[in-house]
Amino acid sequence: MSKRDSVTLHHVITVYNDMFNHMYGVIRALARKKTQWGEDLFFAVMFAPQKLSKYYTTVTPTMGLLLVSAHILDPFRKLQLFITWDKGIEMNSQDELSYTAQYQLTFLKYVDNEYCSNHQCVPVN
Repeated sequence: MSKRDSVTLHHVITVYNDMFNHMYGVIRALARKKTQWGEDLFFAVMFAPQKLSKYYTTVTPTMGLLLVSAHILDPFRKLQLFITWDKGIEMNSQDELSYTAQYQLTFLKYVDNEYCSNHQCVPVN
């Protein structure tokens, strides 16, 4: 049973990314091992990202916008994760194809379409 008593939705993307990063780090470290146990463990761990991807893809289509929105609304993180992703693929976060620009635009369109259409909103530039 969880001991948390606060919202943790904004952590989902980060937790998945941390798990993927950890697995890829373990795979890189085990690739250098020449012992039998190291090679056995290497081949076992090679399937872990595939298994995690299966769960991640079932979460993201149904909750993708919600997860991205929760992450953007987190006052401590905002768009930092997506900026990091852009740097990882050597893309400027201001480029319209960058993760940062795409998620920011999607979030703003969602707020405009779903919230501002029913409420008085100040236009966002």
